[in-house]
Amino acid sequence: MILTILALAPIVVGLVLMALPHILPEDYSAQVRRVSRNVCMGVALALLAISTWAAASSLSDVDWMSIAFGQYELENTPFEVIPQIGVSWHVGVDALSLPMVWLTALVVPLSMLVEWDAKKGHYFHPLLLIMEGAMIGVFVSLDLFVFYVFWELTLIPMFFLILVWGGEDRRYAAMKFFIYTFTASVLMLIGILVMYFNTGATLSERSFDMAAMLDSGSQMSEGLRHLVWLLLLVGFATKMPSVPVHTWLPDAHVQAPTAGSMILAGVMLKMGAYGFLRVAVTAFPASTVAFVPLLVFMGMASLAYGAWVCMGQTNLKRMVAYSSVSHMGLIFLGIATMQPLGIAGALFMMFAHGIISPLLFAVAGAFKHHYHTLEIGSMRGIAHHSPWLAGHMMLGWMASLGLPLMAGFVAEVAVMIAFWMTFGWVVLIPALTLVITAVYYLVSMQRTIFESNDPHQGSLPDTLDHEPRDITWHENAGMTILGALTILFGIMPFLFWDMMSYWGTEVMVEALADAMQSEGVTP
Repeated sequence: MILTILALAPIVVGLVLMALPHILPEDYSAQVRRVSRNVCMGVALALLAISTWAAASSLSDVDWMSIAFGQYELENTPFEVIPQIGVSWHVGVDALSLPMVWLTALVVPLSMLVEWDAKKGHYFHPLLLIMEGAMIGVFVSLDLFVFYVFWELTLIPMFFLILVWGGEDRRYAAMKFFIYTFTASVLMLIGILVMYFNTGATLSERSFDMAAMLDSGSQMSEGLRHLVWLLLLVGFATKMPSVPVHTWLPDAHVQAPTAGSMILAGVMLKMGAYGFLRVAVTAFPASTVAFVPLLVFMGMASLAYGAWVCMGQTNLKRMVAYSSVSHMGLIFLGIATMQPLGIAGALFMMFAHGIISPLLFAVAGAFKHHYHTLEIGSMRGIAHHSPWLAGHMMLGWMASLGLPLMAGFVAEVAVMIAFWMTFGWVVLIPALTLVITAVYYLVSMQRTIFESNDPHQGSLPDTLDHEPRDITWHENAGMTILGALTILFGIMPFLFWDMMSYWGTEVMVEALADAMQSEGVTP
């Protein structure tokens, strides 16, 4: 029941709030518009409270080591929705999905808070609420038909967020985002349908239930399994995104409103990694092992390309966007290690980046809002005029480059150790790439925050037509919470690390180990 509420309640409330002003008389419509954002924030905070309770209960009461692989917590009794083709409402969470549900419930209200004064807020905030329900639906669905419906539903609110509230080139960015991700989703759908037709001999025997679907690979030939795995890879890698299907991301981030970028980087990108682990890796372990060189190539390419491109960026949002591409490469490298530590590190990278990247985009949005520019070199000595903004910017950049005692450090170290265990001294390549990451962040920080010809005033951008000022209270509150959580999970990673480590171990023992043995690969 809890998961059903988390997935469906925000969608229903968001749609109602958007529809009521067009149904009610003008006086009542105006009242609905005035209270809309408050209602959205109230619902989002309620969902955060519920998900926090569920996560805390799981951490204290659930022995994850005693739960068999493929079993779920908070699981409902499947309810048939379209019995003719085997579609049911079946939801549940495990060690893979529970952190993502909590992360979604966290990022959405913080994105609302950071962009509290958005224009046309009676549409803006309900769209964020619909996004939240759709994303949670992706993480809790145990029916692949419902999973795909929620997956596609996430595209619609984000499309309108970019199209209506985006920058000057918002139409181009919105269309590029939709075409790229929708096309990739269609390829993923083809793979899902092939899996569906291999779950039974007749229509009455077939089902979209996750358990049946993940066993469908045993009914396929080796060539068909590899083809389906590649189709799923394209769909999920485009959402992450990974090189070479990443080009939609920088444009989408640059043009998206601040809240849209926070949700896109914090949660939507993680849907790709989650789907790949949940479906492709679990259903086709032999194909995953066979295509490890491809995963290594895509991970290395994303890591190195994202880092090198960041070196030449002057637009703050575009730099953060390419850094996200680079960090997503670490997830593929963690999976490619075929080590429980590497998979756990990939999971923790998903979570840590889901906290750090919204902080960075909140900083970039505040920079744009208060100084009317995103050019890094146009503003020098920001600490003189906006000390809170400068502090959050420095914390976010330090976290992103992997400073110890911050969440990103835990994930990077785990992936690097696992990569060395599998590939030896080849680990120097991603390690040196992480050094490049530190270089471009430190150079940008020094130029933007501290460097100044005038030690008391700094250099203000030409676009500024008013006295410089610091961030608002709601922007500061959102950034402070994200920064505090970045440090908290850096100091106390065990809050989610233990269950992630369990899942990484179980997927190795139950799926990948046998596949590696059959492929003649030594763990």
